[in-house]
Amino acid sequence: MVKKLYNEKEKMEYLKTIPEKTRIVYKFALCRSFDTEEVSGKDLYNFTSEEIKDALINADHSTLNSIKLTFNVFESYIDWAIKTGKVHSNINPARSIKRDELKTYLSKKKILFSKCEIVGMQRKMVNAQDKIILQLLFEGVNGHGHSEILNLTKTDIDWTNCELHLKDDKYGERKNVKVSETCINLIKEAIEQTRYQNKNGTSIGNNPELPLIKNHYILRSATTRVQNYNRADKHLIYRRISTIAKFFGYQYLTAKNIEKSGMIAMAVNLFKTRNKLKTEELSMIANQFGVKKTVVNGYEIFNISFLRDFINPDTIMDLYNIHID
Repeated sequence: MVKKLYNEKEKMEYLKTIPEKTRIVYKFALCRSFDTEEVSGKDLYNFTSEEIKDALINADHSTLNSIKLTFNVFESYIDWAIKTGKVHSNINPARSIKRDELKTYLSKKKILFSKCEIVGMQRKMVNAQDKIILQLLFEGVNGHGHSEILNLTKTDIDWTNCELHLKDDKYGERKNVKVSETCINLIKEAIEQTRYQNKNGTSIGNNPELPLIKNHYILRSATTRVQNYNRADKHLIYRRISTIAKFFGYQYLTAKNIEKSGMIAMAVNLFKTRNKLKTEELSMIANQFGVKKTVVNGYEIFNISFLRDFINPDTIMDLYNIHID
């Protein structure tokens, strides 16, 4: 994203009227209109309502909260321009745009998801067996071929301390991995679930609902003609995530993107508590999500360089409306 202000002098004049605590967030929002302003050759305060919509679309928002914030800043900026006589009209074209419309201007290529969005999806999901897949991935449980999820059994849960004993088919064990109370409660629900509703309860086929296999694993297959009481395979997770993605219309809802989204959520929490997001914090995220270490100059360290590709100020601002230097 371009971090420039079109007609910078006047926008800075406006930003001086904004409380210092929120000024950086407002500036970031105004930077989002730069491309559209540059192409049209005029300032945002001279835009028509259609041009404001174009600016919102071009800003490539991925969450409803972020586009609402940007829209509010646009509206406020135009109000200021009217009040200070920079615009000859006293009508703010942004007010003709209904807030219910804003979701239609979100990016069609939705890749990453905020914690609020994950929770929102889970509330509309009918199977705890599906909810727990999203939650475990979001909190750092995955493994080679999703084996940490598939290997998870009732005896691997420390219910009191909210900790998991994880087993990876390729890399071995990870003990005492901390998860949220929400995750523990969803594990309980997944264990207690006895019947699985196909297509998130929307199936109209011959078998809209099937009994789940009874075994000691948390994640279980639904009963089919061929009985299999062993551990489920990775294709079960692929199928269930694919069904969820289709139900919500998220083409890029994948295990990897859910995992990345969880890393960003953890980064936000660390920043809130530690007021920084440096190598130490990124290493904590890598540890939680089972990132493998590499040897550099005889020392084992986390290879965290790839984390910075998506744990960055732009992504965090877009998903959580929080500015990080």
